[in-house]
Amino acid sequence: MPNIASASKRLRQNEVRNLYNRKIKSFLNTQKKKVIKAVDSNDKNLASEEFKKYASALDKAARKSVIHANRAAAKKSDMMKKINAMN
Repeated sequence: MPNIASASKRLRQNEVRNLYNRKIKSFLNTQKKKVIKAVDSNDKNLASEEFKKYASALDKAARKSVIHANRAAAKKSDMMKKINAMN
């Protein structure tokens, strides 16, 4: 336990933020799995719809500083490559 009040407050804040960040990252992984499942099923319409949701979630996470903006852009780019590679 911290001895200094500000350190105690930082500890409490970090615990709350950690829970929030884990929740968002878990949601991102779920959305990613949905897109990959749609790509694997070779359904381009479903894949593009799921991608829109995934991209929106990535952008929101980047806005909230859960992930870096460049990481969000890279993930969107990688997923678009998979969707565009579909026949």
